[in-house]
Amino acid sequence: MIEIYQVKTKRYKKPISKDLAKLIQCSIRYTQEKFGETKYIFVNEKEPDRSLQYMTIKSKVMSMIQEKQLKDDNGRLFGFGTHMFRHYYGVKLTEMHLDDWTIARLLGHKRVSSVKHYRKMSNQQMADETREVRQMMSDIIYKSLAGWGEEYEQIRQDD
Repeated sequence: MIEIYQVKTKRYKKPISKDLAKLIQCSIRYTQEKFGETKYIFVNEKEPDRSLQYMTIKSKVMSMIQEKQLKDDNGRLFGFGTHMFRHYYGVKLTEMHLDDWTIARLLGHKRVSSVKHYRKMSNQQMADETREVRQMMSDIIYKSLAGWGEEYEQIRQDD
C-alpha cells in the first residue's frame, strides 16, 4: 500500500504492484543516501526538507523523453501529465479484474460512471487471458473438419 497526500483532496491509501513498490524503495534508498532522513521521497536537491515540485519533475521527464526518443504506439513522442499515471493505474486495476465500484473508490471518484475510460486491456493481456478458450475453440473446429476432404486440410496447415 502507498499513502498519497493529494493537495486538492485528502490523504488516502492505494494498493500498488510489487514492481512499483521496488521502484519506490529504490527511490527512498537513493534519497536517504544522498540527503539523509527526509520527509519526502522525491526532494528538492537544493532544499531537501522540501518536496520536488511538479514542474521540476515534468521538466526532467520531458528531457528524458526527448533524449531517449520515447514514443507511443503511433510513433509520437510521449507527453507528460500526472493524469497519464492515473490513467495507467486505472487500466492496471481493470486488468486485475476489480469491480467498477472498487476502481472508482481507489481512483477517488464518487461515482462509477468514469470507470469506463479505464476499461481497456492491453493486447498482450487479452491474448494471455483468452489463449485457453481460443485453443479449445480451434480444437472443436479441427474435430468438426475431420473427414471433410483435402481442400479443408489447408486450414490445419495454416495454423
